[in-house]
Amino acid sequence: MSQPDDTSYHVDLNNCDREPIHIPGAIQPHGCLLVYSSEEQYLTGYSKNAPQWIGRVPKFGEPPEASFSNEFVDELRDLLKFSGGIVHHIAYPPPTAASNAATFTSAAAHHHDGQILIELERPSQEGANARLLRSLPLRLNLANQRLQACRTPDELYQTIAREVRELSGYDRVMVYRFLEDGHGAVVGEAVDERFGRFLGLHYPATDIPQPARRLYLLNTVRSIADIEATPADIVRDASVDHRPLDLSYSCFRAVSPIHIEYLRNMGVRASMSISIIDNGKLWGLIACHHYEPRSLSFEDRAACEILGITVGTYLTARERDRHNEIVSERRARHALLMRRLAAADHFAESLAESSDSLRELVDADGVAVCWRGGPTSSGDTPDSSLVAELATTQLLGRDAIWTCQSLVNECGYEQSRLGPSRGVLAVPLATPDLYGLLFFRNEYIHEVHWAGNPNKPAEVQGNGVRLSPRRSFDEWSETVKDRAREWSAADLDIADDIRGGMIELLGRRAAQLAAMNAELRRLNDDLDSFAYAASHDLREPLRGLNHNLYMLAEELKGLPEQPPGIAKRREAIGVLCDRMDDLVQGLLRLSRAGRGELEREELELRAVVRDAIAMAWNDGAPEDVSITVEDDAGPLKADYACLRELLANLLSNAAKYNQRPVKSIVVRTRRDAGRRTRMGDPPIVVDVEDNGVGMTADQIPRAFEIFRRLLQSESYGDGTGAGLAIVKKIVHRHGGEIWVDSTPGIGSTFRFTLEASD
Repeated sequence: MSQPDDTSYHVDLNNCDREPIHIPGAIQPHGCLLVYSSEEQYLTGYSKNAPQWIGRVPKFGEPPEASFSNEFVDELRDLLKFSGGIVHHIAYPPPTAASNAATFTSAAAHHHDGQILIELERPSQEGANARLLRSLPLRLNLANQRLQACRTPDELYQTIAREVRELSGYDRVMVYRFLEDGHGAVVGEAVDERFGRFLGLHYPATDIPQPARRLYLLNTVRSIADIEATPADIVRDASVDHRPLDLSYSCFRAVSPIHIEYLRNMGVRASMSISIIDNGKLWGLIACHHYEPRSLSFEDRAACEILGITVGTYLTARERDRHNEIVSERRARHALLMRRLAAADHFAESLAESSDSLRELVDADGVAVCWRGGPTSSGDTPDSSLVAELATTQLLGRDAIWTCQSLVNECGYEQSRLGPSRGVLAVPLATPDLYGLLFFRNEYIHEVHWAGNPNKPAEVQGNGVRLSPRRSFDEWSETVKDRAREWSAADLDIADDIRGGMIELLGRRAAQLAAMNAELRRLNDDLDSFAYAASHDLREPLRGLNHNLYMLAEELKGLPEQPPGIAKRREAIGVLCDRMDDLVQGLLRLSRAGRGELEREELELRAVVRDAIAMAWNDGAPEDVSITVEDDAGPLKADYACLRELLANLLSNAAKYNQRPVKSIVVRTRRDAGRRTRMGDPPIVVDVEDNGVGMTADQIPRAFEIFRRLLQSESYGDGTGAGLAIVKKIVHRHGGEIWVDSTPGIGSTFRFTLEASD
């Protein structure tokens, strides 16, 4: 005899998930089981009650002809031509003349796992009398018409329950739907008025464990005739097969003791479950309860199964139609939004202006557009630091949409940081400047009515290895907090459309920008070439001018009397020549800053600053200049000569434009997780901070223009105004950014980004 080994169970809420309910080693006693090998077709097993059905004790190794007529055996062998797991009804199989068996009126057979399983049954008298004097096809046709007339989901659920109750005769019929988290709810019910109603009650996922759900997909009708009946054990030929007999497709598979106690606690004596399947997924069940023993004929069960298939088709079609209707309407609005963004001259501004339209597409309460420089939010969103954190964890480096219904319970965020937000839908875009979109939903406080307390601890039973189901199914209400409404399939479909549309749009704009940049690079290269040639060629006439000035001075020395004002004019021409030479030198330096290959290497900032000081002042920094280096971010990667020149320009400017007795300059580094380098990593930000004269808001945008000196006073010394233009060009060549924060009379801080060495 095959018996499951359940001694390894532990008492926890997942106990049922480990119970091998497909190999119970027994069947329900209102049926009979005979097992034959698929290949040799000889008897390998039978239920202990078989003699009561076939009039004798079966013998291992005998063929099916020993118990059944030739016509029955021929039909039995025909079923082997079909796929395994398909249950075939073989009507009214007469026993052999020698069997002397009691009359049985129906048989079902299937082959699976190398075995042929034949199940015999005697339907109840009620089933044999052709209930309601109507044929099954007519009853199914009437039920189908009533289902077709339904207009709303709730009406459809109630009609399903009424039709199955009329067809089956059970005291209670429920439409039980599985929700996203696995627990179920009664969404439709037809019940005898003597009993209370379960409509609207919820049941925890552990009430229907995963092994049972898998079997509901294989065997779509499961009937229990009487939970108090003693199962009939299965006797196996141990010399042939030591494996437990798989009864996944059996009509009479014995019932789990845990499920029997569950039904007993509910006061139920008999039950039947009909699977509702939607595209290969278990949508729910039509659950039938009876408060006395009850069994249906194979024909009635088949009719219920057909009705379940019909119901699954209707539900799938209705939900698909509703889904398509919602998605179609949202896609029309999405297309308008994409066209508006595509036509915009300033994409970021247009996207910010469209944020309300964007969040309405997925029925969100708020949205954050997460740029490289930081997020911009609209509607109800968490605080900016949490949004930035979510952008880093759920958008960067990801290519799949992610959802969360409770940022408190699932992610552990504090309520104080969330504001009204509880759920999030993250749409990564994986572009260098726009990381993605975060849609938020507010808290949805609501009550769930459970059939009994779903959190009640498990009860140990007997030897301490069985889990006892809860004993009370009285309504137990729970107020659900810190959760948002679920993100629907329509929300996810539109989110995927938004992602695809944005990536396509950003790709087109990136291609346009790349073409413009290529043209700009070409023009810049031409300009660099011109600047280099011009600066090189202009030096020759400048040398000629200076030489002629020198010769003129020498000739004037030989005159007894110089013409009035000639010396002053000659001096003015010399100053202008020197000024022009400085400008040519600046143009040449700017040209050189844009030419040649960068040789990136790992650099310690402190060492480069030391060399930059030597470059800016041959004899070291003046005594009234204090330079401090705070290098906290570690080594960076850059071209040494370029970085030295960059820092020399910034340090000399910081000292030059400063009238304080002690000119303080601080050079510091830090990591910036909110930005990304060309390699996608957080960059190092270098700050050069001074306590100098500062700049006005009007002056800051012009600070990096070539030959632009914002302060013309002679007290700040000479200069061409090319230094900051050179600094900007060096930073951009490294793929970084540069900007300045400044307050008149307080000082300026020039900030630029470079790659970290690690």
